[in-house]
This record gives sequence, structure tokens and C-alpha cells, in this order.
Amino acid sequence: MKAFIEVFLETGTNKIVIGMPHRGRLNVLANVMGKPLEKIFAEFQGAVPDQDSGTSGAFSGDVKYHLGTTFERDYKGKWLSMTILANPSHLECGNPVVSGRVRAE
Repeated sequence: MKAFIEVFLETGTNKIVIGMPHRGRLNVLANVMGKPLEKIFAEFQGAVPDQDSGTSGAFSGDVKYHLGTTFERDYKGKWLSMTILANPSHLECGNPVVSGRVRAE
């Protein structure tokens, strides 16, 4: 994923929207998105997400690793906004949700 991000940056992309299922999600949140482990674990313990920290949305009662997030950061000298959308309950809805978000942006 990091290789794709670097290619996107070379082509002038400055926003990335990701939709994905459960498997590997925590890894992507921490290692690709750069979401601090402290925030991930705090959410698991029931802490309310902080809008100023880049964590989006409020808890809906869904599984906590379904939560999405947005981070704006300097990635190798270029500004980049990365969003991982909340995981929809029905995985077949993932592509339409991502498509809708991208069109809205």
C-alpha cells in the first residue's frame, strides 16, 4: 500500500480514500494511515474519538475496529489526506460507499 501511495503522490494525487474489510484493518490504521496505537487502544477501551486528533465520527455501537479515520500529513515532503472509511456491516457495500465518498469529494 505504501508503494501505491508513493505512485499516487508522484502523479499529483493529494487525497486517498480506502475501503476495506476486517482482515488487516488494524495494521493499515497503524502502519499506513499513521493512527497512533494509543488512540486505537483508547477507542477499544471506550474513549470517545477526538475530532481534533484526526479521528472521525462517534461510536455507533458497532465493532470498534470498524471505525474509520482521516489523517492529513506530510508524506515524504508532500501533503496528503488519507481516509479509511468505516467498515460497512455488509461487505458488498464497501465499493459503493467508497465510490460515493470519492464522488462527493
